[in-house]
Amino acid sequence: MNKLRTACIVIIFTFLSACSIKHNSLPSQKLVATQAGWQLTRPLVNLYDYELIDVRSGKPIVVDLSLSNDGLLDYDVVFIGENHGHPGNHLAQAVIYQSMLDSGEKVILSMEQFERDVQPIVDDYMAGKIGEWSLRHFGRAWENYKSSYRPLLEMAKQRGLPVIAANAPKDIVVCTGREGLSVLDKVPAQRKSQIAASFYMPEEGAYFEKFTGLMGNKLGGKSTDKHSKRAKPNLNTYHAQVVRDDTMAESIDKALAAHPEHKLVHLNGHFHSASGLGTVERLKLRSDSRIGVVQPVMVSDANLPSFNDKDMATGDYLLLIHPLPEQVKTAKNRKVWMKSVFKRSRQDCGFGNNHAWN
Repeated sequence: MNKLRTACIVIIFTFLSACSIKHNSLPSQKLVATQAGWQLTRPLVNLYDYELIDVRSGKPIVVDLSLSNDGLLDYDVVFIGENHGHPGNHLAQAVIYQSMLDSGEKVILSMEQFERDVQPIVDDYMAGKIGEWSLRHFGRAWENYKSSYRPLLEMAKQRGLPVIAANAPKDIVVCTGREGLSVLDKVPAQRKSQIAASFYMPEEGAYFEKFTGLMGNKLGGKSTDKHSKRAKPNLNTYHAQVVRDDTMAESIDKALAAHPEHKLVHLNGHFHSASGLGTVERLKLRSDSRIGVVQPVMVSDANLPSFNDKDMATGDYLLLIHPLPEQVKTAKNRKVWMKSVFKRSRQDCGFGNNHAWN
């Protein structure tokens, strides 16, 4: 049995090594201009495959992270947007972070995926005081922690670097989306530090239009008259989004102030940082830090990976990734899928003593 187990481990290790070598040994990739934009000269062969493109000059360049950071270290803060759960997106995050660390720089890891109230738990794990199960259980780690975020935390832990639980607690966000901004007045004094001290919530501008346009069909619709007010549920949901954005921005700013000789990588869903909006614009209100954005682009055709000028406006770097499988195709299955994805959270919006986050 031991011999069989050893043989299996060797086979798996050899397979993973071969996959890694295949990706790293590919010749220098190039881009070709098309009428619609730009196209890679090679396909994205599987869901782990990706290509990082530097678009800062207006003429895209493929970045080979095995050779150079290609400007990533010019920034104080690098936002790496993600499609939650995408294998190639998460692999690229780990490779980018590893590449920056290999330069010898001290790089803080900041995460949407952990909330501020569990910072002591994250700190205990990084200090070796608790085990990984405790981190995942008491730190309310996301379900894909082990496959998607574990590698990055372990890189930081090995180097004694901080990991920032940057996000606002879920219950406060959910209750803001349900009841509006007035619910923030109910947050107990001992929990006020778990969210930003101030919020930037203009009900106009690019981010507001983008968010309410995206959510309009789900939350009461969007008026065709740009001068009329959105439905109240839409505004509540937008305000909840901003609670996340401002809290993450403040968390990043505080981390940089506490560790002035460090740079910082922040992981978040790509909507929070696309086009320098969301969390990015709120960080700019707090800090004059140099900020770079890596924006994922899920290509429509993996055999002919391409992007256009509109995509190039969403980040300083684009991360081309393989399309994900279609989740549902029938109306019947879509109805079930929607119910499973958009389940109503049960939260005590009075923040009583029996609250799970107290």
